[in-house]
Amino acid sequence: MQFAAGLISTKSPETGFFRKIYGENRKSQKNAVSSTPPKSPETGFFAKSTAQTPNLEKTRFLSPHSPTQRNKQMTKALPGKKGWLAQVGDFVKAIYRPTVYTADRNSETQVRNTDITIQANKEIEASRQELRIQEVKLQEFQRQANLTFQAEEGNLNRSLQSELARLNRESQTQEGLLNRQMQEQLAKINRDFQANEGKLNREHQIQLEIFRGELQKWCIEQQKELQLHLKNLDAQLAREIRIYDRQTSIEVIQEQKRQNNSPIWLVAQDIVNSNPTQNPIPLRVFLSPPSLQFDRSGDSNDTAKGFPEMEKFLGIYLQQFFEKYSAQGRPIEFLSGAWTSKFFHSQAATKTMFHGLKTEPTLILESVAEGDIFNLNFGYWGLNWATYRYKSPIPMLPWREVLFDFAKERALQWQAQRQAYIAQGNSAEKFDKVLGNEAVNSFLHNLEIIDNERMCEAMGIDPTDSPRPYSIHKKDYERFQQFIGVCHCLIAGLLADEYFFLHVSSDVRQRPLLPQLLPDLLRDMPKEEQEQLVEIVINFYEMLYNIIGESESAWIPELKLDLAEGLLDLPDKRWAATQIFESVKAWLKLRGLSVPEGNKEILDALDAALTIDDLKYAGKLNSCLVIVGKTRQFSVIESCYNRAIGRCKQENYAAAIVDFNQVLQLNPNFAKANFNRGLAYAKLEQYQAAIEDYTQYLRLDPNNADTWNNRGNAYYKLREYEQAISDYNQALNLNPNLSSVAHNRDVAQGVWDEKKWLRQQEEEKQQLQAEQERQRKLAAEQQRRAEEESKGKEFQFEIVTVNNRGQEVSRKPGKSYQKVADLGNGVNLEMVYIPGDSFQMGSSESSSEQPVHPVTVQPFYLGKYPITQAQWEAVMGNNPSNFKGAKRPVERVNWNEAVEFCRKLSEKTEKTYRLPSEAEWEYACRAGTTAPFYFGDTITPDLVNYDGNNPYGSVPQGLYRQQTTDVGSFPPNAFGLYDMHGNVWEWCSDKWHGNYSGAPTDGSSWETGTDNNRV
Repeated sequence: MQFAAGLISTKSPETGFFRKIYGENRKSQKNAVSSTPPKSPETGFFAKSTAQTPNLEKTRFLSPHSPTQRNKQMTKALPGKKGWLAQVGDFVKAIYRPTVYTADRNSETQVRNTDITIQANKEIEASRQELRIQEVKLQEFQRQANLTFQAEEGNLNRSLQSELARLNRESQTQEGLLNRQMQEQLAKINRDFQANEGKLNREHQIQLEIFRGELQKWCIEQQKELQLHLKNLDAQLAREIRIYDRQTSIEVIQEQKRQNNSPIWLVAQDIVNSNPTQNPIPLRVFLSPPSLQFDRSGDSNDTAKGFPEMEKFLGIYLQQFFEKYSAQGRPIEFLSGAWTSKFFHSQAATKTMFHGLKTEPTLILESVAEGDIFNLNFGYWGLNWATYRYKSPIPMLPWREVLFDFAKERALQWQAQRQAYIAQGNSAEKFDKVLGNEAVNSFLHNLEIIDNERMCEAMGIDPTDSPRPYSIHKKDYERFQQFIGVCHCLIAGLLADEYFFLHVSSDVRQRPLLPQLLPDLLRDMPKEEQEQLVEIVINFYEMLYNIIGESESAWIPELKLDLAEGLLDLPDKRWAATQIFESVKAWLKLRGLSVPEGNKEILDALDAALTIDDLKYAGKLNSCLVIVGKTRQFSVIESCYNRAIGRCKQENYAAAIVDFNQVLQLNPNFAKANFNRGLAYAKLEQYQAAIEDYTQYLRLDPNNADTWNNRGNAYYKLREYEQAISDYNQALNLNPNLSSVAHNRDVAQGVWDEKKWLRQQEEEKQQLQAEQERQRKLAAEQQRRAEEESKGKEFQFEIVTVNNRGQEVSRKPGKSYQKVADLGNGVNLEMVYIPGDSFQMGSSESSSEQPVHPVTVQPFYLGKYPITQAQWEAVMGNNPSNFKGAKRPVERVNWNEAVEFCRKLSEKTEKTYRLPSEAEWEYACRAGTTAPFYFGDTITPDLVNYDGNNPYGSVPQGLYRQQTTDVGSFPPNAFGLYDMHGNVWEWCSDKWHGNYSGAPTDGSSWETGTDNNRV
């Protein structure tokens, strides 16, 4: 190998052309890193999404049964007329029938939605204003960034064009080879695909079935989550508006307090200030009884003489009722005694309270007795409603007739008992003596009035037109009080259930509680009236569930089943049963399944479609079915297993495997599922999976010959003949009469014997090839070591990289190899090994450096440093340098003297030394880099000895030493070569040419041409 010594010269241009520091003339490198300006961020408007109140126009009453609608009095006053209890039922039904309720709710919704829309529009406009400001700031930022980018774009584009040209040439060079390789690879892939197409299709069938099931599950879950999220957003918005409106409410309350025009101003402000973050917000209930014991206005209610005192009774009765709600997570704050005066009443009082408490969900129960008429009214509003709801569910009730009916019922009951006693042979005097004369006279008096009423009825006269001085007992008053209390509880329960079900966020939603309380609440009522009231209540709840189903349709199956669970406490289980079947129908519809006719068929359809994701639903459904007296029970395991068997019969093995997977996930020891799934896998040629199932079955039942045979067949398909033979033998041990198994075993044995012989041949061949490969690697390793030794001794150094401002950004270790020649007197010459490679030579910055062209350089050695004065003097015997120093580079040397130095050095060392070609020099200087300098995009006086008064690029001015420096004073390049930039110029062997047109591409010296000047 020849040694190219790096020499220098400071001769005048007449002696030879020379260059300034590398990077300013022909040897400048160009950084081809492309840069694109950052994209401007996209802007857009963000609109708040609020869930609105459901459209109630679409709701309907759905009555599952039609219990008898006969209106029966305890004791009818007049023929053909309804009793007071039947009238109460009609009044309540009128208030809560779908058309009336829907109209009310639509009105409330429209007003509420208007307010929410106005508030949302305000917030959207504020967001838009803020967004416009941010857009202006962003535009200014982009303008500044564009100015900076445009300043750099020109240089980057030029670099990019140069690099693109180089890459294009390399691409064209490699294109043919890549095309041939690609065609070969495509042909191989096509062959492999065709060979495995059937197997892949069968595998994909299973994955497709799994994906299909997961997709349906995901869609339902996402639908549920989205609907709950919208509901929670609506509730969150309502809470935020509540916080905003609280101050306004306090101001209204203070004004009402000042004007003394509110029935509850004493407690209103405390209510607004309490429980700011409680979830759900408690429902506040106020009671305005028929009369107040301590009326703040000083007036007493004398309009209904004889009406019993009820303030304390109703307070205690309702308090006990509401405690049942609070105990089950439905906070109700009943403010008994807060109503200060009957001076405030009717809709005017409700409107006044609404203005002060619109931020608080509130229910007002107002009862009024005027003359013989009793009215029960309510005012109600939810969180941040735009208006209130005011209704009279029990208007114009003749309360005295109710008292009379209680008295008549007791009198007729006493009469029946007395007659039965006498019929047994006892005397009437003895019976009457038990209760005393006063009580007997009272009963006889009331029976006489009853006879008069019957006589009037027979004559077609209205008995109420004549005086009827019934004797009213304490028990009659007590029953009347209880009746009024029940009426209050019915109305309050319905509205409380509506609030906690429909007007709170989904995470605190509660199913209706009143159905569980109805049996105890209505136990003293006749059966017909009980059924009528129950029907009203259930129809009301069905309407609520239908309303919520419009916005949360994915939850209808669970909601309907939840309603059924709440109706299980009713004596008549038909109501719950109806909701159970409605739930199942909704479950089928949600999954896109047809809903058959008939309850049995509906349950059969559910049984055929249950999956592992329906465990919770099926468990709850089973519990409800037991309570309503149904014997049908559902098992998800059995449903999945039966469906899988059916799909196997239909040869839909992929879908069957998915069902078997669910069975085994629920019960890993279901042996039949393993066996049949193994059969399905085998049908799809998934033999390894089939083997795993058969193996699991054999763990549970090792004495099943069919399973051993099936597993043997699977092993045979996988060409595991030895294991297949073992399984066949095991099957024959259990059942020797299986002739087909014996045949399969003989076939497998023959194939296995042949395979063992072929394997033996292959092993011998592989052993020979392995020995040959070992010998080859050994020879290659020996050759590698010899080549490493020929490169010289390893030395290490640090490679420095800087940014475009000359600041160091990295310092990493490098290593190379060198050989040292002894020149005598302690003077050595280090020659560094330069590995061969290809690179792009030249630059597009100067015409003399064009065209940029690829060059392939063979390995060579180059001086580690420029030739020092000590090395020159050791060979030539003189020192022409101006700046003296043994370690400084020799200078003032022309090209011929450099060639003569190489000749004498070759004689002295008996090795060949020469000047490097220009291509070799540039390749060695670049050392694998593409930037203008091997340090990076620029240089500084800290890295190179040059005139720092004329900095390169954006580097500030620096030191100018005005003399040469010792070699090796600055960091080397990646090949371990020092001072390739700066200090002195260096000679090459090439003749001078004006450009690179026709230059060699093999790294050799360019010796052709008429110009005798040297590079």
